[in-house]
Amino acid sequence: MDTDLIDAFAAVALDNITRHYPYAAHHVQADPADMHTPAALHPAFGNSFDWHSSVHMHWLLTQLIEEPVGPSPAPAWRQRALDLLQQHLSAENIQTEVDYLRAHPTWERPYGWAWAAMLADSLATATTPELQDRAPGAAPLADTVLDLTITWLSRTDLPVRHGLHTNTAFALRRLLMVAERRGRTDAADAIRESARRFFTRDRAWAFHQERSGHDFLSPGLCEADLMLLALDPDELAAWLPAFLTDLGEDSEILRPVPVLDPTDGHQSHLDGLGLTAAASGLRLARALDRIGARSDLSAALRAAAPSLMAPGTAAAVSDEYMASHWLATFAWEASHEVA
Repeated sequence: MDTDLIDAFAAVALDNITRHYPYAAHHVQADPADMHTPAALHPAFGNSFDWHSSVHMHWLLTQLIEEPVGPSPAPAWRQRALDLLQQHLSAENIQTEVDYLRAHPTWERPYGWAWAAMLADSLATATTPELQDRAPGAAPLADTVLDLTITWLSRTDLPVRHGLHTNTAFALRRLLMVAERRGRTDAADAIRESARRFFTRDRAWAFHQERSGHDFLSPGLCEADLMLLALDPDELAAWLPAFLTDLGEDSEILRPVPVLDPTDGHQSHLDGLGLTAAASGLRLARALDRIGARSDLSAALRAAAPSLMAPGTAAAVSDEYMASHWLATFAWEASHEVA
């Protein structure tokens, strides 16, 4: 991975997790006295504009710290990042976050849940001692969101299929990965069963009807991405080509969308759409190669990635906070899929 890009993403992430305002708390007040600062409600994640962005910016820092960079000296930002992660992710702070999630069991569902599970999992699998040190205290965060996921799925008949935070498939893919790595077979089984129940009957997804004006996810690509993990190889070989029949090199979803007003937080989602579409597309290209299907589409997905990624990667390290408070995580993930 390009060390200049790593350094740029680290600078953005460090700025974000130490910036407390503006902050979108999304806290539902129970009474007139229920007025709190973000830091009081969320001592770990009361920064980076909103809770879920803070969670995944902390996750991004763990990934950057763990990224192999060869024999060069440790980057200048590394120790500051470790100090802040140890401070923010103390067992006491995480317990406060867990208590809030349990008291508000639909809050940040499912997007914030997925990133919380990913963060706890990143600490649990880290090789850096300072990150490993925070893993036991963060374990209840993953277990809490997996418990909440089981309850939620047991009461849910239909998935959310749009291109925003509540998209079901995007979160379930991440929650499934964490559940499997943590040995939470109860959660993994519930997620797989739900993925099959929600999506296995889908055919010929209408990619020509994507995109809308503030999507940062492609509903079709997110669904296919989840099913790469939820189906066994034989099932996937039958399902995936039938689902992707409407997707080809001329599909609009494989082209970046210009962001005309980068100060518009909703419109800036379109930069994220390019990044998430590129990452999902590259995973799908590898899956198509494995099952020996749609070599034309596999090539198109790979060819589309650089142009999809370029606007979002630039915006991720820009001075515009509506972009920089969140995009670096997705630029990192897309860059990793390329690598």
